[in-house]
Amino acid sequence: MDFYDEGDLIWLEADIIIRQSTKGKKSLDDFCKIFHGGESSGPQLKPYTFDDVVNTMNEIASYDWRNFFLTRLQSLSPHAPLGGIEKGGWNLVYKDTPNEIEKTYEYAYHFTNLSYSLGFTISNDGNLSDVIAGTPAAKAGLAPDMKIIAVNGRKYSNDVIHEAIKEAMNNSSPIEFIIANGEFYSTVDVNYHGVERYPYLERDTTKPDLLSSVITPLTK
Repeated sequence: MDFYDEGDLIWLEADIIIRQSTKGKKSLDDFCKIFHGGESSGPQLKPYTFDDVVNTMNEIASYDWRNFFLTRLQSLSPHAPLGGIEKGGWNLVYKDTPNEIEKTYEYAYHFTNLSYSLGFTISNDGNLSDVIAGTPAAKAGLAPDMKIIAVNGRKYSNDVIHEAIKEAMNNSSPIEFIIANGEFYSTVDVNYHGVERYPYLERDTTKPDLLSSVITPLTK
């Protein structure tokens, strides 16, 4: 679910802010030691409040943490919170070839991720596992659990759909899908004429590289 990934990004930005304001002397690790630490004991139930989180964060680094968390937790932005990445010296960009993580996931789990172009992820046998709202695929009527039988008149395969995207870049005709939805079949036209898009992180040399410090393994 998206809120788990976005939660990671919110805490990443908090970590970057701590490192910036303390000139690298403290980090989110210090918050974790105080907030989750203490003497060793048996299992205990220790509830906490939002104020407890804010107050402990201020012990680590003075900042308007209340507004920081409320703004991000209550946001209705369609975009992920990228402050931690950008303040950490990197930018999110898109390229037309899968990154190494995408390649590994697609190979291991037997699917193709076209979320950033057509707007869906699809298994190697043509089953749609997810369709992103607002994308060309969703606007055309595609939905999860449908199955793509053919693309532009050819039996579905990973190679066929990649070729169809490339062909659509050079003409105005939509990509034609034959879809199975339960026991019903239909033809769906998807208007997309751009390149395949995959996310990458690109270094912003105008800012210190704090993100690399965050992901560096801790030493004992």
